Amino acid sequence: MIPESIPIVIDKPEFDSVEIYPIHDLHYGNECFDSHKWNSLAEQILSAPNRFVVFVGDLMENAIPNSKSDMFTQTSTPREQMDFVTSVFRQFKDRTLAIIDGNHEFNRSTRMAGLYPLYNSACIAGIDEMYRSAYAVLDFGFGNINERRSRAVGFICHRAKDLKTFASVDAIEGFDFMFCGHDHDPKDHARAHLQYDRQRREISLKSVEQVNSGSFLTFGGYGARNGYRPQSDKMYKLVLYARPHRQKAIETVGFYV
Repeated sequence: MIPESIPIVIDKPEFDSVEIYPIHDLHYGNECFDSHKWNSLAEQILSAPNRFVVFVGDLMENAIPNSKSDMFTQTSTPREQMDFVTSVFRQFKDRTLAIIDGNHEFNRSTRMAGLYPLYNSACIAGIDEMYRSAYAVLDFGFGNINERRSRAVGFICHRAKDLKTFASVDAIEGFDFMFCGHDHDPKDHARAHLQYDRQRREISLKSVEQVNSGSFLTFGGYGARNGYRPQSDKMYKLVLYARPHRQKAIETVGFYV
């Protein structure tokens, strides 16, 4: 198992533009899992060769004794859910940029029994080098303009704070984007940092795209029983464009499937 401190470095020089889809909170096995939404999105991603995915945790419902999830309403066993995740990883074997755990995997299987279901699925699918447990750093190179490759660096974690005065993205430096999830609330909330160049003695603004792409659950079940607010079906993808002289163009695009 590769530690989080080692970045995932990937190069796709054949593409002058790439699209990255953060996939998280599938909760496969939950009674409200939206298979139509997932199948439609999977088909969309696979329809173009420059589309890639980052798996940001909670791919399984993984209800176990004493968890908030209901063991008796989940539609498949944790073992069957892991088999589903394995099939997804195989389906996207050549499109996967990173995989991390969510609380439904780590707080349940790992903390309770020392097991890593997403890591096991990644090993079976042959993409275990893309797995990190707590967080991942993705260093992604693409394009080849005038023999110079564009690079974008992302920080990926399952759960993040997004308060008015502080966000998790405020605690990281050197990143172009951040993917998170967990709260099932899709949003694009870019944050900015001030940077000081000691050589030029100049102050510049560094923007970081922070993207939460929501969940794959319809309204009902645990959320409805506890009076939670229905969440939007909106999703997001990150589009990167290669530019000369190492300049990057980055765009967050919201859409529905």
